[in-house]
Amino acid sequence: MSPADASNAKKLLRAQLSAARHELVRHPDVAQGLERQLLGLIHHLGAKIVAAYLPFGTEPNIYQFVTGSAGHGVRLIMPVSHPDGSLRWVHYTGESAPGIFGFDEPVGPPAALTDAQLILIPASAVDNRGNRLGKGKGFYDVALADASVTAPVAAVVYDSEVLDDIPVEDHDQPVGFVVTPSRLIEIG
Repeated sequence: MSPADASNAKKLLRAQLSAARHELVRHPDVAQGLERQLLGLIHHLGAKIVAAYLPFGTEPNIYQFVTGSAGHGVRLIMPVSHPDGSLRWVHYTGESAPGIFGFDEPVGPPAALTDAQLILIPASAVDNRGNRLGKGKGFYDVALADASVTAPVAAVVYDSEVLDDIPVEDHDQPVGFVVTPSRLIEIG
């Protein structure tokens, strides 16, 4: 598939998946299931420092996990978006403020993604080979392309968003785990 064809296929797939998400984000069982699966992965890996995200819009709602993580001995670091397409990382303090896209992003002292022992990233979909479909801006792909970032990466999606195949472009960074409200998938 040519780069232009892959890009167009990804845009179409994002639009199709977006419509279904509006219903999924409202179910309370989803947040509980995600928290259970995320804590299971953290326990499996022995991770104490986890890079996570503040869910926005219809992204998989991990807020219950975020607010309860300290009670499980987990420290969180989170991304703050920059206009140049990069992410700056901060220690999550529970505080947030509007970021460059208008939605709340974490506020806290500087952190380094290289300190994370597990990286959780939102996705629109993921396939069985660990290819992740993001929102199309490439922020996470840029951050994960850094060779000094070695922590396992888990894409967080809804159950229906684990697909057989996702179009891939050269810059796309794969994930090693997939977390849904009902299961944990280890790739490979």
